[in-house]
Amino acid sequence: MQQLIDILIEIYYKMNGFLKSIVHFGKGINLMKKTDIVKQIANVSGLTQGDSNKAIKALVKVIQNTIKNGEVISFSGLGSFRVKSRKARRGRNPKTGEIIPIPAGKKVSFKPTTTLRKLIYK
Repeated sequence: MQQLIDILIEIYYKMNGFLKSIVHFGKGINLMKKTDIVKQIANVSGLTQGDSNKAIKALVKVIQNTIKNGEVISFSGLGSFRVKSRKARRGRNPKTGEIIPIPAGKKVSFKPTTTLRKLIYK
C-alpha cells in the first residue's frame, strides 16, 4: 500500500511540475504518462501491465462517477477530490476591456493531505 501511495505522490509531483511548466510557457515539462504509471504499478504490485491498466481505468471511472454525483473522494496519504461551486462574477474581455458576466459554475478541486504537502514543500 505504501508503494502505491509513493507512486501516487510521484504522479502528484509530476502533475505539479507540469502545471508550473504550463504557467512558465512550457519550459521543462516533466510529464508522467499513463503507460509509465501502469508500468510502475505492475512492478510494485506484481500485477501484469494489462491488469494494472484495468485497475487504473477502474479507479479513474470510480473517481469520475463519485465526483459526478457530488461526493468527496479521499485517499489517505494523498488527498481528496471534490466538486466546488463557483459564484457568478464579472470578468473582463482582455481584447476590448469590456466587462462581461461569467455565469456560476462548478470545478473539480484537489486538496493534498498534510503528509503530501510536507513531502512536496520540504
